[in-house]
Amino acid sequence: MPEFMVLIHESEAADATFAPQETRALLERQSAYEQKLRAAAAYVDGERLRPSAEGRRVSRGAEGPRVEAGPFGEPHLDAYYVLQAGDLDAALELVAECPVAPGAPIEVRPVMSGRVEPEKTSQKGRVFAFAVLGTAPDERSWVGVMDRIDARTQGHFPEDQFRGGVRLEAPSRGRTVSSSGGRRAIFDGPFLESKEVIGGLFFMRMTSLDEAVDWASQSAFVEHGALEIRELWRS
Repeated sequence: MPEFMVLIHESEAADATFAPQETRALLERQSAYEQKLRAAAAYVDGERLRPSAEGRRVSRGAEGPRVEAGPFGEPHLDAYYVLQAGDLDAALELVAECPVAPGAPIEVRPVMSGRVEPEKTSQKGRVFAFAVLGTAPDERSWVGVMDRIDARTQGHFPEDQFRGGVRLEAPSRGRTVSSSGGRRAIFDGPFLESKEVIGGLFFMRMTSLDEAVDWASQSAFVEHGALEIRELWRS
């Protein structure tokens, strides 16, 4: 059955205004939503990312790898799910019930390829998410960037540390769900007018953020794009 990645983007500034009970209630709704997905045999994987202020972005500078400290602007990637659904419309029906903070946009993108390893954070050690980012003037050029990255990085993961990952279909194959005033609307996209578009996510078990940054700096990912590195919350 086709798989879809659901990317939840939230505003850290808005989240900071939530009362503790509001945050707790949202987390409880998200837990209930996950259980509902599991009961429907739609759930494949899902995790929350630690704050972007704790992350790093690695790209290619004029004199070698460039490392930037977070935060990286709003809204940021806060969490993801991987779902099984018959088609995009069925995936969007599942996402319609996904609890998010008011105004948080949700991207729904078909998975092109990859290997999903669920329950990563229930095991020993720290796991970091690496978001593969690309910038291009149009979608065709963006797909070309992702193709080059894919060709250069296939089979270049340390197997003992690699914890799965997926490449996503082009932005036009997905949809963005936006909420306002208690209602949700569905739009094409995400749009390439944004600074960078996520082409995929992969996960590595690392001892520290510094180790993750060192590995990323020496990888072929940063020859054509960038990697945003964020640790996953422990379950």
